[in-house]
Amino acid sequence: MANNSVLQGLAANCRFQCVNEPEPAAFGVFNNFGLVVKYLASERQYIILVSAAATSNETVNSMIANLNQFAAERRKTINYTSYLDNVVTISVRDSGNNTIPALQEAVEAATYFCNQFGFVPVCKYCGNRTDLGFFAIGGTVDTMCTQCFNKKQAETSNMAMVEANKQFNLPMGVLGAVLGAFLGGLIWIITYQLGFLMFITGAVIVFLSCMLLKKMGGKLTVGGLVISLTVSLAMVFFAEYLALGISIFIENGSNPNLSFGESFDLLNMILFDRRLSDIGYGMSDFVKEAHSGIAKDMIYGLASYVVAAVLFIVNYVKEKKVKYQAVRIG
Repeated sequence: MANNSVLQGLAANCRFQCVNEPEPAAFGVFNNFGLVVKYLASERQYIILVSAAATSNETVNSMIANLNQFAAERRKTINYTSYLDNVVTISVRDSGNNTIPALQEAVEAATYFCNQFGFVPVCKYCGNRTDLGFFAIGGTVDTMCTQCFNKKQAETSNMAMVEANKQFNLPMGVLGAVLGAFLGGLIWIITYQLGFLMFITGAVIVFLSCMLLKKMGGKLTVGGLVISLTVSLAMVFFAEYLALGISIFIENGSNPNLSFGESFDLLNMILFDRRLSDIGYGMSDFVKEAHSGIAKDMIYGLASYVVAAVLFIVNYVKEKKVKYQAVRIG
């Protein structure tokens, strides 16, 4: 079952609100306690966060003991539980059709324990017992009091101004993109010489190029992203070319008449000289086999390059949209 459907089902059962942006989440008040339920796709789990404060150390110990017992009795659905910094946390596994009932049971248990042990609803940031709201801040859904939200909104606005005024250092950014792509290309060449070419190598080139461009250029811009992706694409072809030439040189190391440069001359003949196919003596089959192997390498490399490029573009657009967003959603 899709995570959005799970959150929507939980929201319907518990009378919560549900959003997909800036992240999939359900939120609302249950048994007098404000809580947020999020889906962590990378870990395939849902996180329930309840804002509540203990009135004594004894009640904290009782809460933790009961949470641990609750998790121990439901090992198939509960990953872990905790209470820290005014937040009760329950992690629920993504278990298909059983996820909604497991989430609802966990929500009911968390708020039941809060009421049972005399916990009170508070803002987890300032600790004050006051009315809470629900907000989207910097790409996350959170609950807090209006006063703390105003502070975070001001901080977010200042961060946006600083980022907008930060200048992109084009020469250093280009250097970073080239260095990153070069490092990724080295990984391509090394893995090729070891006898295998990792499917993700093209993605590694993109990742290193974009990361070093951002680090050395000061920020990631649309122009910088275009530069990184262009350099990375060129490196995918160049790395394969170098890997093949080096491989030819190594495999013919016993031939003293074949220098390093001549290895690439031979590679160029295999790649571009169509007359080799007419020589006979099995040369035509050899050339076809070589071209087939190169094509397979490039398909893998370009496929992972495309995946990484799309992810970087999507994440860049999403980050620009929500990184400095601070709005009330409930």
